[in-house]
Amino acid sequence: MMLRMSRRRFMGAMGGALVIPRVLEASAGRSSVWTSQAPPSEAVPRLLDTVPLGKTLLVKGARVVVKPNISWPNPAAWATTTSPDVLAAVVKHCLDRGASSVVVVDNPLGNSARCLERTGASGAIQGMQNTRLVMPTRPRDFVRRDLPDGSQLSQVDVSRELLPATCIINLPKAKAHSATAVSFGMKNLMGLILDRQVFHQGADLHRAIAELLHVVRPHITLLDATTMLTSRGPQGPGSILSPGILAAAEDPVAMDSYACSLARWDGRGVVAGDIAHITHAAALGFGTVQFEVVTV
Repeated sequence: MMLRMSRRRFMGAMGGALVIPRVLEASAGRSSVWTSQAPPSEAVPRLLDTVPLGKTLLVKGARVVVKPNISWPNPAAWATTTSPDVLAAVVKHCLDRGASSVVVVDNPLGNSARCLERTGASGAIQGMQNTRLVMPTRPRDFVRRDLPDGSQLSQVDVSRELLPATCIINLPKAKAHSATAVSFGMKNLMGLILDRQVFHQGADLHRAIAELLHVVRPHITLLDATTMLTSRGPQGPGSILSPGILAAAEDPVAMDSYACSLARWDGRGVVAGDIAHITHAAALGFGTVQFEVVTV
């Protein structure tokens, strides 16, 4: 049963083909962010059974791509990568709902084998049927997509694993980031592209992050804020908070706007209007910075 515990209206901006969901009509209103502080094994099924697209897309025969953050060869205790308990709970739920395949994919910044071992990702899904863990690093692992409306990106190479997907679940870690102040859902999608340097050196990074949503748009973002790296991100080690929160949303802009409110990032309080990729994404019509929080 869903219990509406709190409601917050947040106005941050004022203070083979890829499966691309619709641009949310909610840009004129509010979007829901569902949250839980139950253990991941309980919270994940509740959240994914509550989010509307979770109920309609996670069905028998679904082909699911899960995009965690497993980019750094660090232990889970550092809070730089997605919790293995959360990853395991998401994959298990997809399989329990009848998914025919689940592909866990991330293009790592560190050595692939070390990332898989030290983050606990490989152990988290070991033995689960119809599940693959893919670390695409070679050009042949990607497919080029045009962005005719992009001002910073005209083309981008994205993981081939997205092509057959009927449901894309973005599974980011909530953490501080030296280049973008914060790293939540939208920033996490950079782990699905071949060349991050184009974003960091050849373009306006924040605008490029927003424009990536033209070709890589998750159906659901499930934010791992069970622990959060609040300083010295993205690699750490740094200060860690442990609020035990998991949050889910269809609207990637609302999710990142909500996540801003969870901590002081590198000692600074931020709202959506302080983070350029959030405001760019809202302006491009990918969602709204206005949200309500619903506890489940």
